[in-house]
Amino acid sequence: MIKNVLEHLGGVAGYGIVSLCLFFALFAGIMIWTFRLKKTDLDAAAALPLQEPPDEPSAWENRYE
Repeated sequence: MIKNVLEHLGGVAGYGIVSLCLFFALFAGIMIWTFRLKKTDLDAAAALPLQEPPDEPSAWENRYE
């Protein structure tokens, strides 16, 4: 039934090509953005989970007290 419906719709083949092009453009954009990241920024982000929390509680933690 689905095949029959798709055969009678006009221009459906173009959606596959457009979606493939959009996927490739998004993938290429993310890869370019990833390779352009600075190593210092990546090292700082990688060290975040290992850092000690500050001694004084932040305003966000005191919000529910």
